[in-house]
Amino acid sequence: MVENPDAKLALVVDDSEMQCKILKNLLIEEDYRVLTCHDGARAVALYIEHLPDLVLMDINMPVMNGYEAAKRIKSLSPNSLAPLIFITSLDSDQAFVDGIEAGGDGILTRPFSPEVFKAKIKSIQRISNLYTQVKTLQQEQQQDAELAEQIMSGVIEARNFALDRIGIIKQAAALFSGDIQLTALCPGGNINVLLGDFTGHGLRSSIGAIPLSETFRVMTKKGFSLMEIIDQVNRQLYELLPVDLFCCVCCVTISSHERSAYVFNAGLPDAYIFNQEGKIKHKVESNHIPLGVMPGLLAHAQLQVFSVEEHDRVVLISDGILEARNHEGEMYGNKRFEYAAKQGFYQGDIPGKVFDAVNEFCLGRPQEDDLSLIDVPCDGWEQALTTGESAHSQAVSEMHDLYLESEPSWKWQLSLTGQRLALVNPVPMAMGQIQEIEGNGEHWNNMYSILTELYVNALDHGILRLNSELKNSAAGFAHYFMVRESRLKNLATGRIDISLSYHPLTSGGKMIISIADDGEGFDLEGFYKQQTKLKQVGEDKVMLCGRGIDLVHQLSEKLEYLDKGNKVQATYVWAK
Repeated sequence: MVENPDAKLALVVDDSEMQCKILKNLLIEEDYRVLTCHDGARAVALYIEHLPDLVLMDINMPVMNGYEAAKRIKSLSPNSLAPLIFITSLDSDQAFVDGIEAGGDGILTRPFSPEVFKAKIKSIQRISNLYTQVKTLQQEQQQDAELAEQIMSGVIEARNFALDRIGIIKQAAALFSGDIQLTALCPGGNINVLLGDFTGHGLRSSIGAIPLSETFRVMTKKGFSLMEIIDQVNRQLYELLPVDLFCCVCCVTISSHERSAYVFNAGLPDAYIFNQEGKIKHKVESNHIPLGVMPGLLAHAQLQVFSVEEHDRVVLISDGILEARNHEGEMYGNKRFEYAAKQGFYQGDIPGKVFDAVNEFCLGRPQEDDLSLIDVPCDGWEQALTTGESAHSQAVSEMHDLYLESEPSWKWQLSLTGQRLALVNPVPMAMGQIQEIEGNGEHWNNMYSILTELYVNALDHGILRLNSELKNSAAGFAHYFMVRESRLKNLATGRIDISLSYHPLTSGGKMIISIADDGEGFDLEGFYKQQTKLKQVGEDKVMLCGRGIDLVHQLSEKLEYLDKGNKVQATYVWAK
């Protein structure tokens, strides 16, 4: 009988030449090519050389018995089934148990009929074929997963802002990480940061990462507040994710301009604010359930506000760091993290030091959860806003038609009253209208800052009647924010009118911004007197109020307060 060169290859191992011949002929009838040998050591050598699809192994043989040969063969094929059947005359339970423990996939006891032998071969081959199909599918899934992970990384991580200044590090427990780290620049020069930890890890846990990241970036770019972004993210996750999948998040807005950090922690470990000496200034506990659990945020949901100084740092971590275990089952915990973070502060590398310490603590124990850390400096972000101002001023000086009266090419107006003042943020609406008509441009960042400061002043001081002097201390600023949130929730009266008037210029454009409220008015002269008084206290006195008006003065070509201070008009000019 001529062997088929494409047939599967079998290896028959028996110290009896007659038994080898009988088994070989039976296998050839089943369309196998066959190798034979007469001891276990030779069988191992032939297996390494030819990698057969099936092995038939006698137990009692010279040089190396069948049990030992089977163990070595199985150790050489950890990623394949390599079916191995023991052929023996030992008809005992112990022989069967020993064969299975040695790695055998079955046992045939002599004497047996050719029909029984062939049925056994077909059965084991059917299992082998299924195993091969499963392995092929697994490889295809792995390739697809690796491609998807590359796409995810490109969509999410590669688009993060200021990767040269913000320390971001993660260590996934599987190919896909259930953790997500996002950073984005706000139009006014603030920076938004988000650390998220989806339920579990792997591909399933990361399915909400793309919608979360897109919502976070788009709304940040349009100038929505952090609470508005969080509320929208929660609604999206609730609608998109299965009921057993949700996301713990910690979100932070860092404002160099206000020297403040706004923090919202929903289910993650404490967020840390370190001072310039590496000491812990604040530990911000979670005060909200994870996002995606309920259709809306809890009624008490609000930001926590903290005063920050130059060289302060905000550090966010996932629970995978604190819950990492060593071989004794002991968790890494807060104290070890805080010590490692402090050492990293001194060495200028908090993420690197913390991860080195965690890995050293675990000593190679398999990782149970994703590990993530974000380290954000609290100073220097306002530079993103003021870059290019000298060039802007030079261009403005060349606009000969700047002060000529002209009809606006378009106007936009909006009036908000009563509870709508608490529910609607008109700044992103206004900026969206501007960009829809005039297109995108970096100069709109300054426009956003002017519009935001003037609207917030009208709302806070004109409608809510908040005293800005509260913001002259860290504790006072937090109290100011708390009172503001309380008054907004109970707001029933009041009115603010916003008007934008666009005038095209030869080399750029001019926008006249007018905002009026029906409050008691704003004493501009008194404000400047108070500012002068505060500055005379000394250079070490931190003044958290008044910077908004100073910023608007710097960015505007002209700033006027009319009536009793109820109406303000700013003229912003830019060059193409």
